[in-house]
Amino acid sequence: MNLPRFIYHSPSSLKECIATLADKKNSAQVLAGGSDLLVRMKLRLEAPGSLVSLADIPTLKDIVYRPGKGLTIGAGVTLSLLASDAVIRERCPALADAAGLVATNQIRTVATIGGNILQNTRCRYYNRSPLWGMAVSPCFKRNGGLCHVVPRGKRCFAVYQGDLAPLLIALNASVKIVSKKGAEEAPLESLYSGDGKSPFNNLAGKVVEGLTIPEGSLNMLSAYRKYRLRGGIDFPLAGVAVALKLDNGLVQDLRLCLTGVASRPFTVQGAGDAAKGKPLGRELAREEGKLAYAAAHPLANLEGDPAARRSMIRIMTEDILASFMV
Repeated sequence: MNLPRFIYHSPSSLKECIATLADKKNSAQVLAGGSDLLVRMKLRLEAPGSLVSLADIPTLKDIVYRPGKGLTIGAGVTLSLLASDAVIRERCPALADAAGLVATNQIRTVATIGGNILQNTRCRYYNRSPLWGMAVSPCFKRNGGLCHVVPRGKRCFAVYQGDLAPLLIALNASVKIVSKKGAEEAPLESLYSGDGKSPFNNLAGKVVEGLTIPEGSLNMLSAYRKYRLRGGIDFPLAGVAVALKLDNGLVQDLRLCLTGVASRPFTVQGAGDAAKGKPLGRELAREEGKLAYAAAHPLANLEGDPAARRSMIRIMTEDILASFMV
């Protein structure tokens, strides 16, 4: 299927990029790697009048480690580079491993970390062809007034399926957002609205320049697991990220974040409090698995069975914690 017509902008600086986005005549949208956006455009789910590419802005491709500050990664860094870069592998190997689980080699060479954390929500009733969309009543995400999954629902329940956000949130990452008003830092988790139709909070006219994992989080044990039907290509039907800090064998801090089971990646509340001061062992792993299971409420809007996806959240949580015991 062909792309709809659009005007293509390729600014060479963030300043030029912001100016183009701010011009309301452009009806512009940011284009990172395009592996998510261009597919939606081909399906006529989106038809922006202009695309503003980030490909020619060199500052978005930096990877810098600063002692005491942490690891800063430009939003334009490709997932392929993220998975192989020596600095990432040394300072945050879990992030490199998570990037290597996304899609395929070909997609990872164009997809970016910024695009991955800001990918749109998905639903089996939304990510379809225009012809299919004509055969059913339009849902909230297609600007209709109903949800096919939750018939009495008052909002969209499309699912966020990004792989990198849960790990970055567990690692307490922050993002740098640039607009005409200047730059601001915010916790990564604050970007997500929880609304499947409009999954991000107030990013119009703004660009995510990069993100930073603080020094303290780089010293934590961390890992990400995903459940999918195929070993490659697939988005996570459920995903778990854990960041753990131990002190003489006792848990000092534990952060648990989920993806693929709600309209946003979210931290499991109470996971850290339940673990603090306890020894890392099978009993704690089972307790944290139960907390993650209780927090996950997947719906029948993706390919996998919701009960199986929920069970895999518990299993993967226990599996990650067990891997830290070795």
